[in-house]
Amino acid sequence: MDGPDSDDTAWHVVAEHDDAAALIDTLLELDPEASFTKTELSDRADVPLKSLYLNGTLDAVTELGLLEKRERDGEEPLYSVDDDSDAFAAARSFGNVTRAAASTEP
Repeated sequence: MDGPDSDDTAWHVVAEHDDAAALIDTLLELDPEASFTKTELSDRADVPLKSLYLNGTLDAVTELGLLEKRERDGEEPLYSVDDDSDAFAAARSFGNVTRAAASTEP
């Protein structure tokens, strides 16, 4: 994984950022063609903006390849789901497995 600390696995990133799991779960439900501000992502994931932005969760999830960040002159960046990434495919598969397991529980 590329990024500031390439020894970190995706699991480590999720464990280190308290609200990463909620954000990733939300990303799986978003339209990949849509763009979102960090505030909109915060609202949709029901995660405090401070956690996403100031604590580095948004940057960490972007570095994993789950989001694409588009800088804009004089405005805050926009983010979109990178549904073509290996990380997104893995998150979707994991989500499908856990949903299937939950539906078969007695």
